[in-house]
Amino acid sequence: MEITKHLLMNLSLLLVLLFFTQLIVERQAKEDKQDRLQLYYFILAIFTCYVFTIEVQDGIWFDLRQVPMILGSLYTGHSFLLAVLTLIMRGFMGINDGFWVSVIVFIILAFLLKRMHPWFNRLSLNQRVGVSVILTVMTSLVLIQLVAVVNVPISHTEAWVSFILIPALTAGLVSYTIETIRQTVIIRQRLAKADKIEAVSHLSAAISHEIRNPLTTVKGFLQLLREQSYPENKKKEFIDIAVQELDRAEEVINDYLTFARPAFEKVEDIDIEKELTQVINILNPLANLNGVEVRKRFTHGLLISGERSKFQQGFINLIKNALEAMPSGGELTVQTFLTGNVAHIVVKDTGVGMTEEQVARLGEPYYTTKGQQGTGLGMMVTFSIIRAMKGKVEIKSQPGNGTTFHIRFSTSIVE
Repeated sequence: MEITKHLLMNLSLLLVLLFFTQLIVERQAKEDKQDRLQLYYFILAIFTCYVFTIEVQDGIWFDLRQVPMILGSLYTGHSFLLAVLTLIMRGFMGINDGFWVSVIVFIILAFLLKRMHPWFNRLSLNQRVGVSVILTVMTSLVLIQLVAVVNVPISHTEAWVSFILIPALTAGLVSYTIETIRQTVIIRQRLAKADKIEAVSHLSAAISHEIRNPLTTVKGFLQLLREQSYPENKKKEFIDIAVQELDRAEEVINDYLTFARPAFEKVEDIDIEKELTQVINILNPLANLNGVEVRKRFTHGLLISGERSKFQQGFINLIKNALEAMPSGGELTVQTFLTGNVAHIVVKDTGVGMTEEQVARLGEPYYTTKGQQGTGLGMMVTFSIIRAMKGKVEIKSQPGNGTTFHIRFSTSIVE
C-alpha cells in the first residue's frame, strides 16, 4: 500500500496547489496574467510530484509527473517547456534506464500534445476531461511497459494498478476542477457585463424621467404660441419660462453624467428655511389637490453647504412623494432644528406608510410603491444628492400610519 499512499499524496497536493492558484487567479483581472499563473501551477505541480516520488525498484521511480505535464500541455500549449522541465528534474534522480525511457516518452508526447492543443480547446467541457483521462492512462501504460522492457519487469500488482488508476483519477479531478474554474470566470465576466448594461439602462431611464417634466412644459408653451395669438409681453413670458425649463433639463443631464457622486458646480451656503419654503410653495397646488394640510416648523438661520438647485431637486422629490402618499387628505409636517453642529430636517406624513421591506428597498432604481404610476427614480436621485452633501437619511414607517424621513446635515453656521 506504500505506493498507493504516495500517489494519493501526490493527488492531494496537486488539488491543494490548484485551490491556492485559483485564489490568486481570481485577483487578476488581465487574462494574460491568469494564463501565466496557470502555467506556473503546472510547473510547480511537476516539481511537487518529484519531491514526493517513491522508488519502486532500483532506478524506477513512481509519481504523478505525467499528469501536470499532459494537462499543462493541453491547456497552455507549452508542451516542450513542460517536457524539458520534467526531464531535467528526472535527471537529478539519476541517469539510468528509467531516465532514457522518460526522455523517449515525454519528447514524443510533447510533439503530440503541441499538435493537439488547438483541437483540445475546441472540445466541450466533458470531452476535454475525457481526453485528459484517456491520454494519462495511455501514457502510464506506455511508461510501465517500457520500463518492463529495458529493466526488470515490475512484479508488484499494486504498482501496476496504482500507476494506471491513480493518475487517471488525478487527471480527471484536476481537469474537471480547471473546467469548473473556467466556467465560473466566464459566468462572472457575463454578470459583470450584464451589470454594466443594466447600469447604463438605469442611467438612461433616470435621465428620461428627470427631464420629462421640463420638456413637457416647453412643448406645452410652444403649442400655445403656435395655436393662439398672445400679446408680445405674454409671448416673452412663455419663452422665458421655456428657456428656464430647458436650462433645468440641461442641469439634470449634467448631474447624471456623474450620477454616482454628483459634483457641485459651486458650493454655497444654503438657508434651509428659505429653500424648503420655496419647495413647499412649488408643491402647494398638489397639496391642495389632495386635501393635505402642510405644517411648517422651522428653526431660523440654519445654514448648510451645497448647491441650492440640487437641494431643491432632492426635497421636491421627497415632499412630492409624501403628498402623493395621502391621496385622500392628511397632514404633512416639515420641521427643522439644530443639535450641536447637526442640522435636522424632518418630513412626516400621515399617508399609507410602508412595510419594512419597502423601506429597505427605497431608493433602488425602478423600485416604487406607486405601482405603474411611479418609476422609483425620484427617490434614487434624492438619496444621491443627500449623500453628495454628506447627509444621512433615517426612515421610519408603518403601513397605515404614515412615514417619517429624518435627514441630518453637518453645519457650523447659525445666524
